[in-house]
Amino acid sequence: MFSMREKSTTKFIKYPKAVTGMRRVTVGVPAYNEERNIVNFLQSLEGQCPLISEVIVSDDSSDRTSALVRDFARRSSLDITIFHHETRRGAAAAWNEILHKATGDVVVLYDADTIPHPSCTWQLASNIFENTALCASNSRPVQAAGIAGRASVFISNWLRSVRQSGLSQYTVMGRALAVDAAAASKIQIPSDTIAIDLYLQCRILEMGLGVAYNDDAVVYFKPAGSMQDLASQVVRAVNGHSQIKDSVSTLGIGVPSHEAIAQALKNAARDPLGAISTVIGYSLVPYYTSRLEHIDSAKWHTADSSKAIDYAQLKARF
Repeated sequence: MFSMREKSTTKFIKYPKAVTGMRRVTVGVPAYNEERNIVNFLQSLEGQCPLISEVIVSDDSSDRTSALVRDFARRSSLDITIFHHETRRGAAAAWNEILHKATGDVVVLYDADTIPHPSCTWQLASNIFENTALCASNSRPVQAAGIAGRASVFISNWLRSVRQSGLSQYTVMGRALAVDAAAASKIQIPSDTIAIDLYLQCRILEMGLGVAYNDDAVVYFKPAGSMQDLASQVVRAVNGHSQIKDSVSTLGIGVPSHEAIAQALKNAARDPLGAISTVIGYSLVPYYTSRLEHIDSAKWHTADSSKAIDYAQLKARF
């Protein structure tokens, strides 16, 4: 374990006055070989220091990720704690560790290969109140290229349309979400769970608590740039949802086929090239899946082509 906080000259974002009365917020980050983006990710959080009480990194990496986190912590105003493990345990174990170690009242979970918008943590955490115990984000793709990239963008836009239409099995996306810490402390995600975001959503709903989607809670990600990485993500999603299909059915949050088709057609009209790329990509999934290992495991093939976000270019948008 490592924790350190030192003085920083970072310029902080001005949040609404309500922030001063907000409950304590823990940011949690599972990491597995994220050396190409982890510093960018942590830098994106620095301006949110008045809002974030602590950052917990649960790290299974065999690369330089843990060293980079420790070095960053020495010079950052963020209160960063890292739990490093020598063997890969999977994302479920990382989330369990974060949710049970967090001292905040609200836990905001981010993937390490994303860049949150400066207001994302606030947008997520501020929606956890009264009966609402889980808030989902709006994942936006950047730096998309090639057939795989265009297909990823199309799928992302389709998912956003589905989320905007109402609560479903696709509401919560693991790239960024906020959860009430007290509710989360009662949940233990099985280590073999692939769709850990959907599992968390189902458990929250089974507690009689609410789930919200905030379209203004924007987190940026780099889409898969290769067909093999796209195939891995598609198969992972299918297998992950299959694991939890009984809970989805019992809770009645499955997306009706007519709604799925309607949203696909709307997005195809807006982005015909993306729709064509998606059809091509899905048609090649069986071939690329045959070249992958651990496709039915929680320790899946990691998408190498989506790891490095151009933070300087993205930051210019803010």
